[in-house]
Amino acid sequence: MAGKKLITKKFGVKCGISVREKYAQVEAKQRKKQKCPFCKRTAKRLASGIWECQKCGKKFASGAYYLE
Repeated sequence: MAGKKLITKKFGVKCGISVREKYAQVEAKQRKKQKCPFCKRTAKRLASGIWECQKCGKKFASGAYYLE
């Protein structure tokens, strides 16, 4: 893990390293650009499990943190 910047500094030493690494993986996947299944453009997460395409404007349901 040397050299990788984790987004888990807010936890400090309260949680174990394995929990912080799993959280960092979910955060990294969530922040990547997701592709709309209809037009293959960028989709944005509106709420947990609700997504909206930036180009075609369609709203759809999928995974809570990233499109599956």
